[in-house]
Amino acid sequence: MRVYLRNLIAGFVAVLLCVVALGMVYPAAVWAISRITPQSADGNLIYQGECLVGSTQIQDGVSEGPYFFPRAEGMSNYGTSSTELEKNIQERRAAIAQREGVSEDRVPADAVTGSGSGVDSGISPEYAELQAPRVAREQGISEEEMEKLIAENTEHASLGFLGEDTVNVTTLNMSLPTPTPCP
Repeated sequence: MRVYLRNLIAGFVAVLLCVVALGMVYPAAVWAISRITPQSADGNLIYQGECLVGSTQIQDGVSEGPYFFPRAEGMSNYGTSSTELEKNIQERRAAIAQREGVSEDRVPADAVTGSGSGVDSGISPEYAELQAPRVAREQGISEEEMEKLIAENTEHASLGFLGEDTVNVTTLNMSLPTPTPCP
């Protein structure tokens, strides 16, 4: 009976320690670490005055007007050998080339393919540079000023080598003389 009682108490203590450690201490630690940079914990929200415009982590969804456009929306389950996927890519490439006034071979791959989530806010510097003349003209600023804005909104690869440089479309559109309107 004594061994049984000792094992019962040991099991109860082990369960109690697990509940405290995994149910209280661990969540509190994760919450505290997330508060080191509160803006990222809250979704990196962007405000224009009192109006919530969006998040730096999600594309602003702008697809018309004098703004930079994000990657193509949505993904598909088509395989790389799918003729339907190839047709969609060719149609997007032709539309972007016409909109930007360039040949189709100048349209970068990220302009015609969707991201994994379909809502990423980043585009390649090449795609931003392709759109820069149109946006500069429509915003009424010089291409040099536009290049500066693109550089200011470029997020470099982590540690200089992990990932690729990307231009945050949402913050770039907010930095334009006529920023994206408040929804």
